[in-house]
Amino acid sequence: MNETTQLMLESAERLLRDACPKAVVDQAEAGQRPDVLWTELEALGLLNACVPEAQGGVGLPLAEGLTLLRLAGRYAVPAPFAETLLGRALVAEAGMPEALEGMMTLAVPAVQGDGYAPVPFAPWARWVLVAQAGPDGAVSFQCLPQEQLTFSEPRKGLAGEPEALLLGGAGQGPSFSSPLASSLAKLQGLLALSRAVMMAGALESALDLSVAYALERKQFGREIAKFQAVQQQLAVLTGEVAAALRAADAGLEALGSPREATAWAVAKARAGEAAGKGAEIAHQVHGAMGFTHEHQLHHRTRRLWCWRDQHGHEAYWQAVLGRALCAAGAEALWPELTGSA
Repeated sequence: MNETTQLMLESAERLLRDACPKAVVDQAEAGQRPDVLWTELEALGLLNACVPEAQGGVGLPLAEGLTLLRLAGRYAVPAPFAETLLGRALVAEAGMPEALEGMMTLAVPAVQGDGYAPVPFAPWARWVLVAQAGPDGAVSFQCLPQEQLTFSEPRKGLAGEPEALLLGGAGQGPSFSSPLASSLAKLQGLLALSRAVMMAGALESALDLSVAYALERKQFGREIAKFQAVQQQLAVLTGEVAAALRAADAGLEALGSPREATAWAVAKARAGEAAGKGAEIAHQVHGAMGFTHEHQLHHRTRRLWCWRDQHGHEAYWQAVLGRALCAAGAEALWPELTGSA
């Protein structure tokens, strides 16, 4: 990680710690778009992290820019951070400076089944990047103003964030392609990786909240953190967080290499598994308190459950990984497992 990336991560954490408290997340889930937070993200240049410097961006490689999503997960950012960060990197190559401002979301074909997956933050977005796959799996994009498309009635997803189904309006007008996501499989893999990184960040936050609560909450005259059963649960949660972080980091490190497809499958599958186990343990440690509106744990765990399913559940990516390993043959298995391929 270069110095620019490290400085941007430090600045982003300071910003989100101050500008994305529980009250902002609650207001967004009540339907109020977080315009103040978004303005501050824009002003810091975080959303143009992967846009070339010649176009007013920071010019980070995609793998380094996507590390910002860990913070988006950690602070439960109630806005299309991932979609805008990735989307602007894609449209920058097409020379569309007007699309480098405002909220952006992505409409992509569903991983399983027909049609498009629900479009996150569609009611709030200024731009929608619509992906269309050809018979050979190649992907083209259209970047359209939200009002030119037809969506279903908005609804709240599990994370409390607005989403809608794309019903029509795409397919007319100019389109472009991008080497960053040249195929549907690569686009879906990148989006799955984005959710793996966000889940790793949310799990970090859930662990911090659980440890703090265990040290504060007393039962039978002493902190529950001193009970062996609670210590064991926190140790398991720590292991799940570490596994999710390492899997997500490995997926980022593999970007652009021959191993990227399998690394992304591992990242989404392992982070999804950790999300299920980690959310359960965090709520067990908190007891009923973690489910209350007054506590912020539910902001993390509901997003974990939501992101776990978005762009393919872990069972889907485990099957993708299994097919890829079988296709590569027995000789390729050990190098793949050890990262020496």
